[in-house]
Amino acid sequence: MYKLKYYTVIMILVILITGSCDNLLKKDYSLTVKEYQKLGIPDHNRIWTNDDYINSNITLGSIKSDYPLSLPRKNSKKSGAIFSRFINRENLSFTGDTALPLRSRAYLIQHFTRFQGELQQAYSDKTKEEQYYEEELIDIEIFGLFVHERMLSLAEIIMKSTDESLTGIQSGLKTVKYNYLQLIEMLLAEQVRTKAYSTKNLEKLSKEVSRSLIENHEWILPADRLTISAQIQSTIDKSSSKIVKADYQKILNALDDKK
Repeated sequence: MYKLKYYTVIMILVILITGSCDNLLKKDYSLTVKEYQKLGIPDHNRIWTNDDYINSNITLGSIKSDYPLSLPRKNSKKSGAIFSRFINRENLSFTGDTALPLRSRAYLIQHFTRFQGELQQAYSDKTKEEQYYEEELIDIEIFGLFVHERMLSLAEIIMKSTDESLTGIQSGLKTVKYNYLQLIEMLLAEQVRTKAYSTKNLEKLSKEVSRSLIENHEWILPADRLTISAQIQSTIDKSSSKIVKADYQKILNALDDKK
């Protein structure tokens, strides 16, 4: 009886301690919208320009240095609206603005890979495997995928254009495709970081990567298909999620059809 009571007390203590740790990770330490704006974050109620991203990322770097747990959070009542603006696809609406010259659109979008990379760096903790901002990081990575997809679309339009002034940048499609494939390899590597991300968020990522690859697989060259297929198979083998496995099996089937 004594041993039973002893173990019961121990189990209760473990549950309480674990719960406290979970609450610490879930607690919202972010600031309010007004506080972020005072520090230099631009108005989140409008579409951001390149300068807005530059100012925002500089501010995020300063906040991370002094208060690493106080960056805007995805589902925060205080700061969720700020985080949403970081990854709002409206910010790239200029890519479809036919009133803007194609050359100008191509120039503007090339900076977004850097903006997204700086966001990812701000929200990442390189010293730990487990990530405090794991939910935000997944959304930032998916936003990066969207940026590259828009770059692909824009590059295709430029390639097909008969505008002689675009001759000098039409060769850029190869570079855009290469960068897209490099991103896919990076995302597949992230897909197996089970200590960094929850299963739910890894499944969210696999859904987007699967969709994107299926939409773009037809132009992928045989050598690149082999490389990606091998990495996808490795991801399938290492993942414990049935959803992740199913998502990537779809890609393998699509790639195999093109061999």
